[in-house]
Amino acid sequence: MKKLNILFVNLLAFLLFFIGGSIVTVASTQNAGVGYSVQKISPEGAQVSEASSYYDLLVTPGETRTIQARIQNSEAEEISVHSDIFTTYTNANGEISYTSQPEKYDSSLKFKVSDFSTIVASDIDATIAPNSSEVVTVEIKIPNNIPDGVYLGSWYFLKDGQDETTSSSEGISINNMYSYAMAIKLTVNKEIEAPNMNLLNITTGLNNYRKVINANLQNDQAAVLSNLTVSAEVMKRGEYEVLYSNEISGLIMAPNSNYSFPVFYNDEPMEAGRYTMNVKATTTDPKWAEKTWEWTEDFTITENEVREYSSKAINDPEVEESNWTWLIILLIVILIILLLILLFVLYRRKKKKEEEQDR
Repeated sequence: MKKLNILFVNLLAFLLFFIGGSIVTVASTQNAGVGYSVQKISPEGAQVSEASSYYDLLVTPGETRTIQARIQNSEAEEISVHSDIFTTYTNANGEISYTSQPEKYDSSLKFKVSDFSTIVASDIDATIAPNSSEVVTVEIKIPNNIPDGVYLGSWYFLKDGQDETTSSSEGISINNMYSYAMAIKLTVNKEIEAPNMNLLNITTGLNNYRKVINANLQNDQAAVLSNLTVSAEVMKRGEYEVLYSNEISGLIMAPNSNYSFPVFYNDEPMEAGRYTMNVKATTTDPKWAEKTWEWTEDFTITENEVREYSSKAINDPEVEESNWTWLIILLIVILIILLLILLFVLYRRKKKKEEEQDR
């Protein structure tokens, strides 16, 4: 089993900011012995906060802005650093991800930072001489038809050649990759007036190989939605006894993104049937007045889902065969026995008739 650990230098923890909503970003100001570092160069023009460690820009539709960063090479050899522009999303932990891209973005996301931000061609793979630095540049062209609100992305840096692996005694390969990600927050004119959330659907699946029921929640607005608490309860349809529940506080959602809120089975087996889920979400984000959403949704778990996810789950009890399966097997055995009895009776009758005819 392979594990990829992406280690972010200097600030190994995410930094939390409260400027027009909570923004989590990873940045670096010094070299920490890995051969290179990346520093933000404060941009010219309107900014929401000039003291911010990330790019916090106030922009208007149709405007073009330039941002820059300095890559410092402290090694005695030339290095090459590749950079990308990412559009953020909400990951499975209920956090904003700045360091990767999802397989699919939310359907409400019409304007991606990565679509209208371009790294200068020569800077995509920047070459930095020994013990020197290079300034790299991104040009941001704000679309003319973009609505007001916040659009969030990141400028991601990774030094080439970081492919050395070490193996532990358990045989696990660890690939250490040192990277940097600096958030890009673009506020077009102003923040939105009020947040909104939707419950898109309810599905079953696995979360870290644990069986779950997921409530897929959507933040369909151009705004960072923070200070979010979500709770959910699952019951048999038409009944009131709570079978499974979960509550998580301190969640944060990227603009125009969705998040699968998990309700875990723990050590209980997954069972097919018809269920109901009650979901409640509350945000105390200081940008707006406190807001609560509530949903009640019916859903069905099939036998196929039970077999698929139970077979792949770990640290869960083995799921017993369905009662219907055993009933079918029992009926087949009974039918076979009855058939054998019938054949035996018919044979005895035939034998008795032949004996009577012989007399």
